[in-house]
Amino acid sequence: MRYDNTSYMPARKYTASEQAILTTIIYSDIFSFPLTKDELWKFLISEKKIAREEFEKSLSLLQKIITYKNGYYCLFGREDIIRKRQQNTSEVKKKMKRARFAAKKLSRIPTIVFIGISGGLAVENVTKDDDIDLVIIVKTNTLFMSRLLVLSLLQYLGIRRTRTLKKTADTICTNLFFDDSALSWFGNHKDIYTAREIAQIVPLFEREEMYQKFIKANIWIEKYLPNIRISEFSHPGKRVEGAHLGLKRFWTSQNDGFEYLARKLQMRIMKTHKTKEIVTKHVLAFHPNDYRVKALRQLRLKMRQFGLLTNI
Repeated sequence: MRYDNTSYMPARKYTASEQAILTTIIYSDIFSFPLTKDELWKFLISEKKIAREEFEKSLSLLQKIITYKNGYYCLFGREDIIRKRQQNTSEVKKKMKRARFAAKKLSRIPTIVFIGISGGLAVENVTKDDDIDLVIIVKTNTLFMSRLLVLSLLQYLGIRRTRTLKKTADTICTNLFFDDSALSWFGNHKDIYTAREIAQIVPLFEREEMYQKFIKANIWIEKYLPNIRISEFSHPGKRVEGAHLGLKRFWTSQNDGFEYLARKLQMRIMKTHKTKEIVTKHVLAFHPNDYRVKALRQLRLKMRQFGLLTNI
């Protein structure tokens, strides 16, 4: 049997472990991305913890539905995505280097307390034409002035992705800003899509142990990804405490005025082309296309095609 978009009903009822494995691979297939065994285990979608022994056994029992090739798992008939992932390995390395360069430069802005990679690069799923998504957390009441500084610096470095830019390869897209009073903002959408987005963020820089605080504020992701444990989330490779003390004092004394002016200026510009973006005093999320809704809809459809329960 080769996988297509037609309905597939199993000859027997799936075990909980088999359901979890298939659901995880199907979710990854939505993004045309095969998984290593470690990735499949780490991001296993299940309502409860599954023993590693049961996981290994179920993998062998699903050979007619999933394929294992060159170290990757995917749906049977979708082996071409394994080849594509292998071909893009060099692009992943190049973009990771670019992201670290950008984070090093942006970390000089004293109001920034966390920088991480999100999107496709976070899971090594990119092509040469893709941009680089960063998530940035800033100090409370510095959201708009921090963004203004970030965009200005990226523009100066020649690596900023703008809304009208046609060739976006290797540019930096800062599509998610929020301050440290909104760490649990993601909880407004508690589902597998949001849980995966949080779990797969690759930290590059932090102050004040912000990464741990962020993860702990979203501990609910364990409901969807039971193999994700808070203890697994170590701090980024670069942690800075008390850096740029002089600049910090300056910004602290001038915060209200700078933030007010920066907010007024950017809100005026945003109103001219606002679609589905989220714009508040504490969160700026620029996702004009709602990938979350689309991904969840496709997941439920494919799960039904495979005869899986769809109560996620």
